[in-house]
Amino acid sequence: MTQFKRTFLNKKFVAIGFAFTILFACPIDFNLSNIERFGPNIASAATTTYTTTDNLNIRTGPSTTNKIITTVKKGTQLTVTGKASNGWLKVSVKGQTGYVSSQYVKVTNSTGNAVKKPENKSNVAATTYTATDNLNIRTGPSTANKIITTVKKGTQLTVTGKASNGWLKVSIKGQTGYVSSQYVKISNSSSDTIHVVTQPESISVLVNKKNKLPENYVPKDLVYTSIPFIFKEKTEKRKMRNEASIAIGKLFADAKKQGVSLLGVSAYRSHATQVTLFNNYVKRDGYDKAITYSALPGTSEHETGLAIDVTGGNGKCAAQDCFGGTKEAKWLKSHAADYGFIIRYPQGKESITGYQYEPWHLRYVGKSIAQTIMGKGITLEEYYSKSSTK
Repeated sequence: MTQFKRTFLNKKFVAIGFAFTILFACPIDFNLSNIERFGPNIASAATTTYTTTDNLNIRTGPSTTNKIITTVKKGTQLTVTGKASNGWLKVSVKGQTGYVSSQYVKVTNSTGNAVKKPENKSNVAATTYTATDNLNIRTGPSTANKIITTVKKGTQLTVTGKASNGWLKVSIKGQTGYVSSQYVKISNSSSDTIHVVTQPESISVLVNKKNKLPENYVPKDLVYTSIPFIFKEKTEKRKMRNEASIAIGKLFADAKKQGVSLLGVSAYRSHATQVTLFNNYVKRDGYDKAITYSALPGTSEHETGLAIDVTGGNGKCAAQDCFGGTKEAKWLKSHAADYGFIIRYPQGKESITGYQYEPWHLRYVGKSIAQTIMGKGITLEEYYSKSSTK
């Protein structure tokens, strides 16, 4: 199954520092033209000046997978305003804000303006607000920043942070920016909040529309699976976490022995891939339709490395409703749990999972949990709900 543009910040607000109070689970991060990418935790820091030791790309997020905003020459001075947990630096140069690798810069002032330890934002929830008037969404927290888009009165916005001057960091339809708090009002209850999971490496981790992976999460034990896919290329879509990869290999092999031929369609997806995929669905079908079958970046099970979409050996009905009536789908429903997998989005459970029926989407949770879920005909959400009430 769910990428946000790094935004410009006024230097005067950066010097004061960000006091993040809310964090979107989503999504969605993302580059300056799409959804904002949730990068590693960024520390609020006093301003420090660095000088580049080589020609250097400034990017929209803290990794080389993010887009290049501009390239500066060796010797260029950059104002560093924060530090990502992976060591990349948040910088300001010539009125622009972006990220650079710390290995290509050196400190040129030593006034004690050290970068503070990154904040832990894992327990912060996103909040939905409604625009009380037609409203401009801007690249930074003031009217001096550029307008990204304009939304109509009544539009819902997901607020993921708050600037020290009261402006709100918002996410809407795959874009991230800032709005004045005087033109919005809170519109959701606590049941609508999205939480960041605290144990993303857990085999049974619950990831859905209300529980997202931490910023820029990447599984540490991804390996290429041994199973055949509908494509020949060796891409990330062939990867799964090691334990899940071994299990899916056994499932495919035993299915073949029983006369059931299967092919992989899509396994692991990086955060960046989910951004692109979700954006394409939004362009094709619109946001409201897209979220019924595609996850906002950060909330996609495929990003865990524990999920895989499969189809029959003829390659037909790949990720289509028609797969549900095939012998392969029926075999999976009866035997998937024996290998630690569940049909993650079963028929008739749309109101619980938040997604339409997907007989092709398998999720590895381990044999014990899988057999309980499939045996009782429940979902992973219901499994956790029942466990919490015991």
